[in-house]
Amino acid sequence: MKDINDFELPYDLAAEINGQELVEIHIGDVNLPTGRIIAADPFFTEEQQPFSRTVEPDKYPVYIYVAKMDELHHRIAYAKIKFRPEEASKWILALTDDLTEDELNELGEDEFYGFPVESGLACFLDEQTNSELIAKIDQVQDSKPESNYYDEVLAEEFREYSGKNNFSRQLGDWNDHHPNPDSDNNAIMFASGWGDGYYPAYWGLNENGDTIELVIDFLINDFGDGEEEEELED
Repeated sequence: MKDINDFELPYDLAAEINGQELVEIHIGDVNLPTGRIIAADPFFTEEQQPFSRTVEPDKYPVYIYVAKMDELHHRIAYAKIKFRPEEASKWILALTDDLTEDELNELGEDEFYGFPVESGLACFLDEQTNSELIAKIDQVQDSKPESNYYDEVLAEEFREYSGKNNFSRQLGDWNDHHPNPDSDNNAIMFASGWGDGYYPAYWGLNENGDTIELVIDFLINDFGDGEEEEELED
């Protein structure tokens, strides 16, 4: 069986996208009360498993890296949770416990396991927060069956939180959402590159194997050129 450390990839957040340097924006701090992290489309988190690797429960900064397509057009190329201030020196594919031995052994050199996006949004959240988010979405939809959670709750939050930023659309491209306003548990949400797709996440490590960061790659170059990287879905 392949070990998680077999999935090391050269990966450089300082690289340029479409000939332009990336703009780093700190978009909030994610609370991780269990240290079990989920990366997912915020409307389809119920079936998404947390990553196998865990971190120390705490609050951690979340950054996005924005690529400038033209004067009025920006796209989020990467999203990252930073656990330690030092730089990562190597990256491995972030995997979930529900992957089988056969699935790991079948993974080719240019293939990856990731998570699907169907709403044009992705997020980082803790396993505990995910339970609260699912319950809140169900509550809103049960009270107003014809409504949806984005229109009823998130749309105004996105506009207020990031809609005025020069690197965001007016509707807002990132948000710090608390399913329970009285709790520190939150989901940091952000637009997913070119939109819907299937995206990988990578753990950034130092030479000792310590966890430095967790990065989602929105495959800006691949989708921008009209080509999708080969993928495998669970």
